[in-house]
Formats: sequence, C-alpha cells, structure tokens
Amino acid sequence: MSYQITLSTWSGSNKAEAAEKLATVFRFGDEKAVTIVDGLCQGLPWRFDRPIPDNQADTASSYLRSLGFAVDMQPVVGEIEPLSDVVAMEEVAPEKEKAAIPADSYQFKFQGDGRTLLNISFVNLIKTVFTLGVYQFWAKTNVRQYIWSQTLFSGDRFSYHGTGKELLRGAMRFGSILVLLGLINVYIMFNVGMEEGELFFDLLSFTVLIMIPVLMVGAWRYRLSRTAWRNIRFSFRGKRLEAFILYATGTVLSVLTLGLYWPFFKMSTEKFWRENSWFGDVQFRFSGVGKDFFWKLVLAILLTPLTLGFYLFWFTADLKKYLWSHTHVGEATFHFPIKGRDYMNLKVTNFFIILFTLGLGFPWVVVRNQRFMTDNLALAGNIELNHIVQEMKDSGAFGEEALDVMDVPVDIG
Repeated sequence: MSYQITLSTWSGSNKAEAAEKLATVFRFGDEKAVTIVDGLCQGLPWRFDRPIPDNQADTASSYLRSLGFAVDMQPVVGEIEPLSDVVAMEEVAPEKEKAAIPADSYQFKFQGDGRTLLNISFVNLIKTVFTLGVYQFWAKTNVRQYIWSQTLFSGDRFSYHGTGKELLRGAMRFGSILVLLGLINVYIMFNVGMEEGELFFDLLSFTVLIMIPVLMVGAWRYRLSRTAWRNIRFSFRGKRLEAFILYATGTVLSVLTLGLYWPFFKMSTEKFWRENSWFGDVQFRFSGVGKDFFWKLVLAILLTPLTLGFYLFWFTADLKKYLWSHTHVGEATFHFPIKGRDYMNLKVTNFFIILFTLGLGFPWVVVRNQRFMTDNLALAGNIELNHIVQEMKDSGAFGEEALDVMDVPVDIG
C-alpha cells in the first residue's frame, strides 16, 4: 500500500533549517521549499504528488514531525500520475476574508494525523476483541492520550492522565448498581405482579433520565481533573444539586414555551459548566445572555425548513462563535471566528468520508474536527500564564462510565 503525504502547518523554531531539510527530503530547490514553509505558516497546506511506499511512510512522517510539520498520511488507491514538477501545491480556492484574530493572541494547534489514530484504533480493536471487551477502557484512554498530546496551546502540549483502571472501576460501580436494580425489578415482577414490575421499571428509567445532569457533573469533573497543560491540572467545581435543579427547571420551561426558552436555558447551562471550570488557580468566566440569541433561534425556526435544514450549520456556527467569544479566563477572552459555510463544509465532508470508507475514515474525521477547532480558536488578552499555580481537585470515573453506558456525550459547549 502507498500513502499520500500532506503537510498542513509548520510550528517549528527555525524556518530556514526546516525549509532546507524539506528540500532534501523531497529533492527540490531551496527557494521552493521556503515558499512552501511560508505557505504553511499562512495556513496553506502542501501535498506531495507522488505516493510514499508503506515501508517509508512511518520514517518520513516521524522525521517531518520532528521538524515541526503537521503531517497527514492517507492511503492511496491506484496510481498517482506524476506532475511535470516534483511537487505540487494544492489548489486553494480564494475565500472571503475571515474575521480577524488579534495578532498578539495565544494560538492553539493540532498536530495529529489520521493514519496514526487509525493504527491506535486498530490495535485497540484487536485487544478489545481478545479480552472480550475489557480492554475498551484502556482503548478509550489511549485515544484520549493521543488527542490531548497532539493538541498544543502557545507551543506547549496538553496531557491526559486518566487510566483504563479508573474507567474500569467506574464502570464496575455503575454496573453493580444496574444489576442490583435489575434483580429488584425481577423480584417485583415474579413476587408482586407484572404490572407493579413494569411500573417500577418505568419509575427507574425516569429516575436515571433525570439524574443525567448529576452524572454529567461527575464525568466532566473527572475529565478535567485528568487534563493538564504545562503540568498544571484543570478542575471542575460545580455542584451536582445545582446541575439537577438547573436542567430540571430549564427542561420544563423549554417544553412549556414550545422551545422559546431554549436560548436562556442554553446560556444558563454554559455559565454553569464554564464558570465552574478552573485552570490551576484561575477560574473561567462566561458573559453570554439568552436574549442575545433569542431572535436568532426564531430566525432558525423559520429558515431551517425553507433551506432543507442547511441553515442549521449557520445557526450552530453562530452559536459556537458566540459561546467562545463570551468565555474568559483571567483578563483574556477566547476568539472562534468561524463561518457557517466553513462549518457546513467540515460536517458534510466528514459525512461523505464516513460513508465512502464504510466507517474506516472515522480517525480522519476526528483529526479534521480537532484541527478545525484548534485552527480557529485563540485566546487574546491580558493573562499571566507563568503565574498560574496548581490547585488540583481529584475525581473518580463513576459519572464518566455511567454516561458512556447510556451513550450520553459529555462534551460541554
């Protein structure tokens, strides 16, 4: 099998050295190499027009990453017809000018690639099958460790410190509770009556449903407590009861108002999740208010059916941009200037990647999503990163695995 190699960005420290070694690897002139590196710094990807043999792919990928290049390897089906030149710059359609990000902002970057994530996922699948599913907890941890380690902020990588053992222990605790409740339900059905057993089951299902916000607090607390940047941990300090009241009230009001209360409900939940999140001894803040998005929701209700659902991409992009632009840490504010068209292109392309690869392209979808996020997200303002000190809050993985069993996502915002 052969691979197509693409360089999406460069984040090294010596541009001249990187260009010189790039020219050596691909055997072209120094001037063209400098042009390519300059283009990568401006967000213009570059792709080599010849396939890389399988036995050379890992070596080339590792070497280029060591030079600061973000490398993406994709399998090539069939032969690639060589161009007249040795290399080819991708054709990049001219785009409208994007919303400006302050020049002095702290930038995010993602350096992972789909091929590496596919290899990790394949090994995880084999081990999970041979352990009858037990390895899935370590598999989830392996993927998180890779994603976190390939995500950079201000030049330094994030790290994930969770373990498969912690997830297994959380799953066993939640599983034990489910087994106990199941046995109680069986006892009621055979010793009290079928109707009483069905009533108990319905009551149990409703209880689990309304407890999801409580479990989300535990899951998010665990996730943040295992995430670090520059060896300083994140933490979440929200209360379970507060989450329960917030979601119960918001759900009831949204139903009673036929969804019109949703913008106020959404901003209240975002305020809860974001303002209870800490990085070391620094607290995040959120300044969004529901009234700012009320008329956008009304417009979305009107336009979504008329556009066959496509307006939802623009609505979602506006929402994400608003949420981040009203999220602050210290005296700094996040910037996420995406457009509906860009968000639509991302999601539609992801859909076809999954469809045409029968699911095998999912690692590339994960990489594309992460790169879209980091390429557009920045933090600008007055914040003394070197003065932040550790204030770690520990947490178990009970809520994390409880939500995983019920297939409930815990990504906030």
